[in-house]
Amino acid sequence: MAPASITRVAFQHILFATDFSEVSQRAMLHALAMAKRYDSKLTVLHVAPPETSVPIPMEPVPLEADWQVQHARESLQKMEEFEPLRMFPHKTVLKQGGPWAEMAGLVGDCGVDLIVLGTHGRGAVGTLLLGSVAEEVLRNAPCAVLTVGPDVVQSIVDHQRLSHVLFATDFSDASMSALPYALSMAEENNAELTLLHVLEQLEPLPMQYTKELLADYRHRLWNTVPDDANLWCRPQVCVCSGAPADEILRLSHDRKVDLIVMGAHGGGAGTSHIPWTIVHSVVRKARCPVLTVRSVS
Repeated sequence: MAPASITRVAFQHILFATDFSEVSQRAMLHALAMAKRYDSKLTVLHVAPPETSVPIPMEPVPLEADWQVQHARESLQKMEEFEPLRMFPHKTVLKQGGPWAEMAGLVGDCGVDLIVLGTHGRGAVGTLLLGSVAEEVLRNAPCAVLTVGPDVVQSIVDHQRLSHVLFATDFSDASMSALPYALSMAEENNAELTLLHVLEQLEPLPMQYTKELLADYRHRLWNTVPDDANLWCRPQVCVCSGAPADEILRLSHDRKVDLIVMGAHGGGAGTSHIPWTIVHSVVRKARCPVLTVRSVS
């Protein structure tokens, strides 16, 4: 049975993690757009690499004497001159150490409910921001994560509101944990909403069985749509077969989607209900930001 109404989601504190790269600069625009949309607190974070060991002096190098920290401080000061950031109230934090460990501390201490970061999209399965840090964030963050890949269309941040939200699901509990975010963001932006399920068809099936299977999954998708959804959008459902990442990307491009919402299971590489190869592929190649919500179960 479809839910009677949606559960509203609000982002009260956004953490934007930057490595000062070009993709991070683009991600900052999306962090600002989200902060403005939700009137959120905004914290800008850079984590400098740990101190490098040197033979002299014997005592630890003072923070101010570490050239990496000095360079990071100068880069943060330069970033502060960027007018869109300068005009929005925010806090800038410089840490040194393990990137995810420092980020996780801020998330817990400050009540962060959205992390925004850029992804470089290199490598066989995607080398993400600060090496493997983005993967650590996607696997471990207790809050939603908005990733901005290298192919994201820049004009999206000029929109006053989201216009089309795509929710991709495999119906696992981990996947469905992202549904409230998709529904809430579509409702409050009066955006179009598409719900997608991709069947990985390994071998040919009888035509009648295929039709029944597709109809069953369409029915399951419709059952996730609130009864009052037609008051604020025209929801659509789509069930297709193929490689999940490819179909998610194809549909998001064909329908000019400007936000993809997906759920992902936390934990080790072999425990994900939505395989990390799919998450990686979507994040790396999407032309719009990807909002990932990790299941804690």
